[in-house]
Amino acid sequence: MIFLLISYRNYQGGNNNLVVVESYGVITTSLKDKQTAIRTHKRKIKRLKAKQK
Repeated sequence: MIFLLISYRNYQGGNNNLVVVESYGVITTSLKDKQTAIRTHKRKIKRLKAKQK
């Protein structure tokens, strides 16, 4: 099970328009939406695990 810490931050003068997903010391961001950030984050973790093998 993956525990994701999801937060919203201000980017270039906008209000909470940057989604930040953190887990296992890996940080992923998305300007689109939360689902895109989560999908990208899972892909990033999967790629990092494969690289370690």
